[in-house]
Amino acid sequence: MSEASQNLILALEGLIEAFQQEQRMLFRDRKPTPVQFKVLRWLTRDPEANMSTVAGLLGVRPQTVTPIVDTLEKAGWVRRVRSTADRRESLLLVTPKGKRLLESVQASFYEKLGRALDEAPAPYLATASEVLQIATSALVRDLTRTGAPSGKPKRHTDPGRAVVR
Repeated sequence: MSEASQNLILALEGLIEAFQQEQRMLFRDRKPTPVQFKVLRWLTRDPEANMSTVAGLLGVRPQTVTPIVDTLEKAGWVRRVRSTADRRESLLLVTPKGKRLLESVQASFYEKLGRALDEAPAPYLATASEVLQIATSALVRDLTRTGAPSGKPKRHTDPGRAVVR
């Protein structure tokens, strides 16, 4: 690994830490936990998600997910709906209230992160974006090749959809 790669990794670790701290501050006002927020975000992207899907996302057993989903449902952010394909299965749908929560947190966070990124010159941002997209594509490609869990259930792994957000 080159020294430049090591320096970028350290910078990314710092950004991730700051990112997580900022999210915790936003969550404190709006009440979801970081895990609940992650699940909500995933559910908006996968209209066919069920408990197994969420368990795969989190890397835990399905029974571990039950209290998380119960809390999301009790808060009115998610609802369970019987699958028409398999009546034994419940799909997890984000409610309008859950979507408003996501939009509120994301808007606040993206606005603050955008202001921070605007301190860098535009050409640096363009280069950083390209580097992150290349690294993301390479990681997704390696995960797809090895069959390792990628934070997404395997059926949704699509290297062409790699997006840095």
